[in-house]
Amino acid sequence: MNGRPVIPPGITAELLLDVFDLPISFHRCLVPITGGVTAALMLSQAIWTSEALDPELGGWFCRSQEEWTEETGLSRWEQETARRALRTGGFLEERRAGMPAKLWFRVRPEAVGRALQAHANPVRR
Repeated sequence: MNGRPVIPPGITAELLLDVFDLPISFHRCLVPITGGVTAALMLSQAIWTSEALDPELGGWFCRSQEEWTEETGLSRWEQETARRALRTGGFLEERRAGMPAKLWFRVRPEAVGRALQAHANPVRR
């Protein structure tokens, strides 16, 4: 063996660039406060999206189920479970608005901050 990686036939540099386009990252510190990787991934994506919003939107942004799937790779059922966990934890608000109605989201950074602080400084008995 010469130490060079073996690339299976049919895999080209162009294919690899298509497959490995933009990585999806999430903040590991959100896993314990949200209850799992799926909810942490969705919240990380929502936070990232919120950072680029026009201040006039008040933190609200619209995402379809298909857009969430495209951005995160989460299936419909994974999204619904993650959204439920994020709503229950108070980390994400949702509302339906417009005609036809679209689903809008808003991160509650104060709730995320409080949960991170509580997790970082557990009460010792």
